[in-house]
Amino acid sequence: MTSGPGRFRRLLASVVELKPGEEKIVTLLFLYFFLITASYSIIKSLRVASYLDYLGADKLPLAYLLTAVLIGFVVTLHSRVQARIGRVNLIIFSLAFFILSTLLFWFLFSFDWTWLSLAYYVWANIFLAVLITQFWIVVNDLFNPREAKRLVGLFGSGGILGGIFGGETTGLLARSNVDFSLLLIATGFLIVCIPVVYLLLGRPGTNQSLPPRVQPASPGPAGAAGTVGFRDCLKTVRGNHYLRLIAAGITISLVVSTFIDWQFNKVVEGAASLENKLTSFYGHFNAGLLILAFVIQIFLTSRFIQRFGLRLSFQIYPVVLVGVLTGLAILPTSLLLALSLKGTDKSLSYSLNQSVQELLYIPISPDIKYKAKVFIDMFLNRFAKGLGAILLLALLSFRPGLRLISLVTIFLILGWATLNLLVTREYTLVVKKKLKKKWERADKVVTQQVDLDYIKSVFDALENQNRSQELFVMDLFDLLRQDKFSPELKRLIVARSEAASGTSLGALFEEEAAPLPDWAWTPSQESFKKEVTEVLADRSYQELVKNYINQVLTKKGPETEVARMEAARLIGLMSPDSPLAEELGELLEDDSGEVSRLAMDSASKTKDREYVHAIIRKLQEVSTREDAARSLLNYGSKIAGTLSDYLGDETEDLELRQAIISVLSRLASQEAADFLAMELLRIPPELNNELIDALDRIRSLNPEISLPSETVRLKLASEVRKYCQNFLKARGEPGPDLEKQLADSLTSIFQLLGFIYHPDDISRAYQNLKAGTKESAAYALELLETLLVKADRDLLWPLLEDLTPSDRLKRIQVLLAELNKDQT
Repeated sequence: MTSGPGRFRRLLASVVELKPGEEKIVTLLFLYFFLITASYSIIKSLRVASYLDYLGADKLPLAYLLTAVLIGFVVTLHSRVQARIGRVNLIIFSLAFFILSTLLFWFLFSFDWTWLSLAYYVWANIFLAVLITQFWIVVNDLFNPREAKRLVGLFGSGGILGGIFGGETTGLLARSNVDFSLLLIATGFLIVCIPVVYLLLGRPGTNQSLPPRVQPASPGPAGAAGTVGFRDCLKTVRGNHYLRLIAAGITISLVVSTFIDWQFNKVVEGAASLENKLTSFYGHFNAGLLILAFVIQIFLTSRFIQRFGLRLSFQIYPVVLVGVLTGLAILPTSLLLALSLKGTDKSLSYSLNQSVQELLYIPISPDIKYKAKVFIDMFLNRFAKGLGAILLLALLSFRPGLRLISLVTIFLILGWATLNLLVTREYTLVVKKKLKKKWERADKVVTQQVDLDYIKSVFDALENQNRSQELFVMDLFDLLRQDKFSPELKRLIVARSEAASGTSLGALFEEEAAPLPDWAWTPSQESFKKEVTEVLADRSYQELVKNYINQVLTKKGPETEVARMEAARLIGLMSPDSPLAEELGELLEDDSGEVSRLAMDSASKTKDREYVHAIIRKLQEVSTREDAARSLLNYGSKIAGTLSDYLGDETEDLELRQAIISVLSRLASQEAADFLAMELLRIPPELNNELIDALDRIRSLNPEISLPSETVRLKLASEVRKYCQNFLKARGEPGPDLEKQLADSLTSIFQLLGFIYHPDDISRAYQNLKAGTKESAAYALELLETLLVKADRDLLWPLLEDLTPSDRLKRIQVLLAELNKDQT
């Protein structure tokens, strides 16, 4: 027989995706939110009814303005008390304060003082600002963005259900137009809330079951309270671009809400059918609109946010309001449209919009977040109401009528929607900052920080110093010609050069060695470079050398290997149209690897494509592969097409094709990327990972290079299909080979994503999913959700989300079936 807790967990899991152990905390959050909104719903109904009954709708702007002024003092007091007593005690203290003050208002209203309704109105607004802000700060402490998106629909619905319950309680039990005895019921809800908070957060120092990030804030050091106040909170928001966008969006939204509230109350005040029934009407109406908000919150909010993301979810509220306001602009006195406007405003405000708005705070660091929320939720909310009141009073002074107010409100909503778009874009950057880059591609680091060609040239020169004085001098001249002959290199060579005194270059070094300790460049070096260049360009000298080379080539053997090396090296120092270049073909095919290596280097310097095919063939041999690759790289992107022909030729050796992939990746040009991308869908399985990795190398070196997204997405689907197949195989036949294939497939999948989206963003997400903490992995998924379009998310989520083994198996099976269906 199933136990009670098990049935309860299944009930919650039918509403939201619930992980083991989350049912307790979600239930307590639900009750916490339920109790404070139930009490506020009663207080709110009495707030509006008493104000309209005593002072009238035209004096509402005065209440808005007074609230905005006083809330600044509340922010300062709240911040300083929090710094002294810690978060949990602050919440309990706040509940106790509002319990006592509610009872005090219940007593004072018996004196029937007209202006007491104004004080009560302001107090009710402070009640809402303080308790709701504290609740959402607790939520920010408890969850990362992924958890909050899953669960906000459930615990957020507790607040809406509390509003429904409090509103209906008001409507059913009110015995007069303004029945203040209902404040005793609100007090009861607040009293019950205290043990719920203790169960949720525990006594300070005893709640070891909670993760570290939700341990209650401890009091600050002595004197800290003096540094925390309204000005410090304002400075925090003003100094952060993301928070400024949030604050601006909330300000405009609340100005809009103020305009809507006035329009609604104005229409209600003029409705003859509601005369002497205001308290009952507001109670039933508030409950009715909250029923709609409850349905949206519990059944749609989490699903909508998870499916469509924050950006689209944050635009629903303003778009719907524009539609209803357009109707009210046409029929300004319609009670039905006024009810629709207020109902739409509050149902979406309490559900989808509030949930998205609170999710925006989660990635912010705690030290900034708490100051920002206190300022925005307490002060700015009321300030915006006051600003709305000023604007409303200014408009009303011109007696504009409801139609013009509706048009002005629509204009404000357009600015609000623009800010919503900007803040959701900035949210991606904030999430990205939570993810540290854990490593860079090794070849990228080497490419950016080390000049391998220079290092190889230096080592060749030092090696040739013992082999041939002529080779040694030619190496030094080549370095000098490329402006790579550094003072450090000169000191090294002079230290080793005992036999260089018989050459002009050696004499130059000897001349400089003693008097120039800093080894600065001198005019004699430049003169030497100029003289050698002129000699090499001389046609008679070239003919003389050509005859010598011809004689050497007729006597191939070990005894002439150095002479052939000198010939191959010398050709690369001459102009491409030199007659000596005709001998390169024979030198490339020389049996000596050293001769062939120097001939490849010289051929690449001539840029003559006649030798490309011979050099490509050298890629097949391990001993000459790297030298051949370096020579091909010297040709640049103009030979990318020739390399692609070999890569696409299925009759060619796989090792040769693999080496060509490497060369194209090292070219790192748009042409090379284009030719590699052409092979994505037809490359053999043995070269699949190498090809994808080559493209990833190019994109990591140059993110501006673009690849055809349609081709990449087809390949992405293929890689995901392969991952799913291996995943299912691994369940039946587990083993290290399949685990490696799964890891390789996942790497390739993220590399492919990096061809569609910015590679640095995708790399951050992948690294934190693979090697980060649970929290950083959650932020990695959040970053991907903000970046990826829905079709790409649908492919990745069954592979990446934190699911139970059975749920992952089911989702991968469904995904594989869909991919196989699309393939056919």
